[in-house]
Amino acid sequence: MNSIIEKTVNFENTRRMILLRVLLVPFVAVMLVFGTLIYYFATNLSGQVSARLAYLAEGQRNLVEQFLLERSADLRYVAASSSLSELSGNGNIKAEFERLQNLSRGFLDLGVFDAEGNHVAYVGPYDLEGKNYAQAEWFKRVQNEEIFISDVFLGYRNIPHFVIAVRRFEGERPWYIRATIDTFFFNDLVENVRIGKTGEAYLVNRNGIFQTRRRSGGNLMEDDPDYIAYQVNQKQTTSFAADDRAGARHLYAVSRLEPTGWLLVVRQEIGDAYAPLLRAVLIAVGIILAGGVAVVTMGFFLATGVSQQLTMADMEKKRMGSQLIMAGKLAEVGEMSAGVAHEINNPLQVMKSEEMLMKDILADIEANGPDQAENFRMLRNSIDQMGAQIDRCGRITQGLLKFARESQTNIQAVDIKTLLPEVIALVERRAHVENVNILQEVQSDLPPIKSDPGQLQQVFLNLINNAMYAVSKMADSGEIRLTAAQEGEDVIISVQDNGCGILPEHIEKIFLPFFTTKPVGQGTGLGLSTCYGIIERLGGDISVSSEVNVGSTFTVRLPISGSPGGKTRSWLNAHEQGGIPK
Repeated sequence: MNSIIEKTVNFENTRRMILLRVLLVPFVAVMLVFGTLIYYFATNLSGQVSARLAYLAEGQRNLVEQFLLERSADLRYVAASSSLSELSGNGNIKAEFERLQNLSRGFLDLGVFDAEGNHVAYVGPYDLEGKNYAQAEWFKRVQNEEIFISDVFLGYRNIPHFVIAVRRFEGERPWYIRATIDTFFFNDLVENVRIGKTGEAYLVNRNGIFQTRRRSGGNLMEDDPDYIAYQVNQKQTTSFAADDRAGARHLYAVSRLEPTGWLLVVRQEIGDAYAPLLRAVLIAVGIILAGGVAVVTMGFFLATGVSQQLTMADMEKKRMGSQLIMAGKLAEVGEMSAGVAHEINNPLQVMKSEEMLMKDILADIEANGPDQAENFRMLRNSIDQMGAQIDRCGRITQGLLKFARESQTNIQAVDIKTLLPEVIALVERRAHVENVNILQEVQSDLPPIKSDPGQLQQVFLNLINNAMYAVSKMADSGEIRLTAAQEGEDVIISVQDNGCGILPEHIEKIFLPFFTTKPVGQGTGLGLSTCYGIIERLGGDISVSSEVNVGSTFTVRLPISGSPGGKTRSWLNAHEQGGIPK
């Protein structure tokens, strides 16, 4: 039972080994592959998100630039096609303003100014005609530039707005035309950009002041507190991730407008921008984990199945080993049967002689009367002799029955000094008949070992019987020498004979089941294979050396402490490794 429990523990280790090595290593490799794929997938998708935002900013910048350039061209056409006097009188400016509004609804009003900044003509919703703009920033700039687009400012109307002003000369004297762009119309043009839940677009001037509103917070002409986070100098559209002042991380795409120097900013919160990426990664990770769980589950059932099959195979091996040992015992009993019969026949002959003597004594007593003291003494001696012979027969049959009895492995302390004489006693009569001398050389202080005495008895009986067979084929008288001595943590027991020896081509096969060199009918081929299986099971090993016509030596090594776990080898493994352990 202890052996079975030990084997079950070993197979449990095998199951864990399959799970850890056969499944864990490929699982880790697969995880690395999937991790790498997910990394590149996420990186690529992240790049696509940034590129899409930059592409959107680029398109929006072109749209705003085109709007400003077209409105500038409209004003330049009006200035080029009319003189100051024509626009200043007879309501011509109104007709021009209506024509401009037909071109674009972005024009809010239109005004004409002389060289001193006087507002000489105006059409629009405010009362601005007659005001002087000589000190206005836009007027100072347009005096030096042919066309000027201002930042958003308040002006006389005290409402945030920006203007486009064009300068024209009549002779040496300049005059100016100015149009105000409808703030709501322009804001809609920029703010129409919507990406996800938090994507937005807005304009800031070179100083970070809002030129359009920002949906997430920021009115016209207010400073953008996050300007430092996305301020760039290059003209190309740039995308990057940065934190705003509140700590929220955004993905930015920034592009500068040529006509004004304003920055067009398109930004989106990172979580919102990467939401599709995050969902894709989560789905991929979920699929990988589900697949991994399925693989591990299948591996667990596979390993458990393998462990159970190994357990069943081990139990079958033990059953077959027990049957092999029993078959070997029966074969030995058959071989010993002639000697046993002869052993029993001797006491029977003695008892027959005593019976005849007792009958003679009883006849003498009947003839000469009861006063026959000497006859009674002889009669008592005969009865004692018959009892002694009956006890002798009993010991012979008990020994035979004890040997042939089927038993499980019974590990206990075994004294080799006692075991070997008991085995020799079983074959002593046969050795005497075949003129074989059996010698013993056992170390006097040999310690007991933990083993199975019954199975060891079978091993050594088989080895001695084989030795007797080997020496019987020689013409001279044979000799079998049994030696036992301690060597380190083991006890070495050798059975040496001076018999015929074993042929070299046979020596690698003698431990295989059903291999025998004996004639048909004299050997089963189970003896040495059974010995090998028993010694292996007991944690030892058995080896042989032989020389033809010189003799053979079988050496058995047994551990003093008993069978160590995991030392056993199967018959098949032994055969594959050369047949004979050295």
